[in-house]
Amino acid sequence: MSLHKSMQGLVEYYMPDLRQRHYELKSACKRQLRRIKSHIIKLFALYLSTALCFMLVFGMVNYFWFTFRNTPVGSMFLAGNPPEALLSILTATNSNLVAMAFQLTIDTICTCLLFGLVCQFFGITRYFYIGRGWINRLFWYGICAALTSLDLFKTGKQFDFTTSVVLYLLPASCLSGDCLEFTSLLLPEIWIVFRLGTLRQFVKIARIRNNPGTIDHG
Repeated sequence: MSLHKSMQGLVEYYMPDLRQRHYELKSACKRQLRRIKSHIIKLFALYLSTALCFMLVFGMVNYFWFTFRNTPVGSMFLAGNPPEALLSILTATNSNLVAMAFQLTIDTICTCLLFGLVCQFFGITRYFYIGRGWINRLFWYGICAALTSLDLFKTGKQFDFTTSVVLYLLPASCLSGDCLEFTSLLLPEIWIVFRLGTLRQFVKIARIRNNPGTIDHG
């Protein structure tokens, strides 16, 4: 009888707290899922706008370069200083610019998400990106462009590294920041594993405090 009363007392003592925690956890999960959903929509819209921006920028560059090279000054410049890197970029973007814009943008977003997951897992994003200035962000944009230029997904692009960095710099500048913020919603940092021991001690102390009778059985 006394055991039944003690068990009933424990249930009555802990049940309101468990219900409250369950409600808070459920609400937190719903808020997190809404944030992830809205960020996915934002990334998709940003993907389309980045591809459009790429087409506009390099389309204008191709137009002005075509106009310049047909002038006497442009002809003399090409005869005396053949810009191989610039010519390779313009030749690449001059052929099917629409397909290339979408392909380069999807390569960039995939690489930035993979890079962001690694940085988030090891806590690099929180310490070296979030809350930093524009100089730091430009450094990260360059890293993302360089990583995408390594062709991690083997998409078959036949560009040299310098040309690839120039082509990927615009998509990386538009997408890397939001990709790093998105990965921070998906993955916890590795340091939380080392805090589990402290969390277990905290739970143990809370149990002893809430049920002092357990000390006598230690």
